[in-house]
Amino acid sequence: MSEMGLIQMTRKRTRDPLTRILCEPCVYCDGEGYILSRQSICYNIYREILRDVQDMGGTRLTLRVNSQIAELLLGEESPLITHLERSISKQIVIYPNPEFHMEQFDIFEVIGE
Repeated sequence: MSEMGLIQMTRKRTRDPLTRILCEPCVYCDGEGYILSRQSICYNIYREILRDVQDMGGTRLTLRVNSQIAELLLGEESPLITHLERSISKQIVIYPNPEFHMEQFDIFEVIGE
């Protein structure tokens, strides 16, 4: 109770902030900032492919990503890629590119094969 006879209430946070859930310390600036977590990047790629696949022809997509993201997509997140290939009826070929920033990726359609 306050001096004025009012009930005072506080709110306790029970969950982590979104930056802690979706981001990780930046590897480029030695942890001073934040970038999207590798899993968040994988799901961003998934959503972008689903959004853009209707405008793409061919039977295969080429995905160029940072080497660490490629490792995650081919390892722990491989069921995500398998599900995506089945739902869009296209093969997805992943090429690692160590020159890419962690959050950078390119999606290309392969026509004529």
